[in-house]
Amino acid sequence: MNENSNVNHGRNIFMKALLILPVVWIVLSVFNDVSFGDSTILGIALLIISYLAGDMMILPKMGNMSATIGDLLVGTLVLWGGLNLLGYTEALGEAFLSAAIICVGEYFLHSWILKTQFSNKYV
Repeated sequence: MNENSNVNHGRNIFMKALLILPVVWIVLSVFNDVSFGDSTILGIALLIISYLAGDMMILPKMGNMSATIGDLLVGTLVLWGGLNLLGYTEALGEAFLSAAIICVGEYFLHSWILKTQFSNKYV
């Protein structure tokens, strides 16, 4: 049986969206003058990339801490690169702050996903 057979992707993505989107809206739009539309686009891009890479590939194979560190790196790179592509210069600090705040919640989200949906040695 596939190790991902019990995963409820819809619920996981919804929970991850509840974590990521408010953080990027507050940190980027409220405190750093990034438009709401741009921060939403970046939040959705980060949601998709980090779910596929971190939660579906790294988390079940390497555990919570590896997936959380991966999310910090991916989050910083996606947000920083996206902000630069959208014309917001000097955005590394904002990208890192957003990713760091998200990672605190990601640690607990990963713990919940491992306990409820994956059966492996990292629970």
